[in-house]
Amino acid sequence: MNRIGDAKMKPITRDVLINALAKVKPETPRVMFEALSDKALDAEFRAVTAEYNEQASQLMSVSY
Repeated sequence: MNRIGDAKMKPITRDVLINALAKVKPETPRVMFEALSDKALDAEFRAVTAEYNEQASQLMSVSY
């Protein structure tokens, strides 16, 4: 039986990371992401995620 909380997350594949980065950084050629090592690709994804989290945090803290 698969109850809520029992589900295991699947690891993010290299292709998923490359596709996500290509969407948020369209100015960077896809082959640049494909050429990165797994460690560098993960670091790039984490950097983009941190940047988006910071932007979201700033937007949420704007007082009206």
